[in-house]
Amino acid sequence: MIRSIFLSIFILASDNLSAQLSVQKVFGQKMELPDSRDIGTQVLRMSESFLGTPYVAGTLEGNPVEKLVCKFDGLDCTTLVESAVSLAVAKTENPTYEGFKNELTKLRYRDGNIDGYASRLHYVLDWMYENEKRGRLENITAKVGGVPFKKDINFMTNHSNLYPALAESAVWEKVREQENLINSREYSYIPKTGIQKAEPMLHNGDIVAFTSSVEGLDVNHMGIISRIGSRAYLIHASLTGKKVIMSSVPLAEYVASVPKHTGMIVARLNDIKVNE
Repeated sequence: MIRSIFLSIFILASDNLSAQLSVQKVFGQKMELPDSRDIGTQVLRMSESFLGTPYVAGTLEGNPVEKLVCKFDGLDCTTLVESAVSLAVAKTENPTYEGFKNELTKLRYRDGNIDGYASRLHYVLDWMYENEKRGRLENITAKVGGVPFKKDINFMTNHSNLYPALAESAVWEKVREQENLINSREYSYIPKTGIQKAEPMLHNGDIVAFTSSVEGLDVNHMGIISRIGSRAYLIHASLTGKKVIMSSVPLAEYVASVPKHTGMIVARLNDIKVNE
């Protein structure tokens, strides 16, 4: 019996090590992609390198203890964006696996500290706010045609049955506190009808997120902009497409085709020094 337990632990440890080595191998391949002095172009290249990668929902969930998850073989919409940005930043600032993990941690967690489930930036509005505060990006929505966005954000705590971690009252309280902070800020969004007018102002590598008609929820989905000619297209981890794809139609038409999308918010990475 004891031997079986030790064998199971050994096999699990071996599997985890194998998975980590696989991730690091893929990371090395990403670092060999062409350099660009423009961080937006670098983000676009990283997102393009994931085209065809399977869509996997909830890639950050299910761990008994909150930890940094680095996964390249299956992505949801958020982890595609976070992976592309963190890889682009690592390539320009610190092209090591540790450099990538450091940026991913700062991007995903409040103040770059992993301190339980509530420390993760679950809402995209909060994600953009915190990463703008640390200087990584700028929410440019108001500059490209945005109008005031007013909505009470409380989906997680009002639907705690969907989030097992919220069964613990202390975690629920912390998330509710963050929702209250989110609701204390001012935001902008570009309504569906204004997206085509905003398209010419978007750049390669811009991050876009689509505001939701669902009560209490800020956004439904997010992705990366790729410009083709005079139009903007979306690279995203698609639930319906079951993989990372580029939208078959321009951005405005894509958003118009999804009833629960009410508009979009836009963030742009700030320029950083590219390694010579």
